[in-house]
Order: sequence, then structure tokens, then C-alpha cells
Amino acid sequence: MLQMIIDHIPSSLLHALAGALIIDIFFGSKLPVKRRLSIILLGSLLVFILDIPKLFGFIFTHSLFFVPFIGAGIALLTRKMITESFIMQWIGIMCVLLIGGILIDFLGNGAHLFFPITDRNFSYSIVTREFWPILILGFIIVIRLITSRNK
Repeated sequence: MLQMIIDHIPSSLLHALAGALIIDIFFGSKLPVKRRLSIILLGSLLVFILDIPKLFGFIFTHSLFFVPFIGAGIALLTRKMITESFIMQWIGIMCVLLIGGILIDFLGNGAHLFFPITDRNFSYSIVTREFWPILILGFIIVIRLITSRNK
């Protein structure tokens, strides 16, 4: 069990950093630093919403058909934290889920993109080692935060 957790740390970190960067691009640019950090933390946690049901054998959360509904639900739950219109929240959160969650899985070990039509796991495995993408995403987030403090 411990080895499984250790094996998933790089992949989980990649998901979290991608989610953090995407939500920061959508909603964080105009915010003060403390509020921006809370939005970044939210983005890094949102990507794991898709993986929690998968741990229990439910693969529907990695389907392109269900992401709009999951995104709408999350947008409703985060209305107080993200002050944009519902449509902008929905679009931003769907991008976090699609890019930070499903796309990274698709480029790594695969995702059930068209469930329930097919149970096939689609993949285009070009991300075999997470080190460089993690380093690049982390660097971009730090640069965005440093440059925003000067404004």
C-alpha cells in the first residue's frame, strides 16, 4: 500500500500543479496574493475530484460526457470563493478538470474518455516521466506569483 502511494506521488503532483496553473490563469491574475494562493490551492485539489470515485471502481468521472455536469456542480459549490459569473466559473473549472485531470491521464496511463458508450481506456502515452513537466509547471506558477507581487 505504501509503495503504491509513493509510486503515485509524481503523477499526483503533476495533476495538482496543472490544476493550480489553470485555475490561476482563469481566476487568479487580478486577485491579491493571499486570495490568489487560496484559488491556486483550490485548483490543485479540484483535479483529484475526478480520481476519488475511480479509487472505488467508478470510471465515469474520467468521461468527457460527465465533466460538464461535474464542473457545474463544483461551480455551484465554489460561488463564494470564485466571484466570476457562473458561466466563467463553469468554463474555468471544466478546463481544470479536462486539462489538469483527464488530459494528463490521457497522455500518461490513459482515461475512459467515452464511458458509458465504451469501456475502452484511451491513451497517447507521451508522458512517461513526470520530472520535467512538474519542474516546468512549478517554475511557471512561481514566476506568475513573483511577477504579480510587483503589481
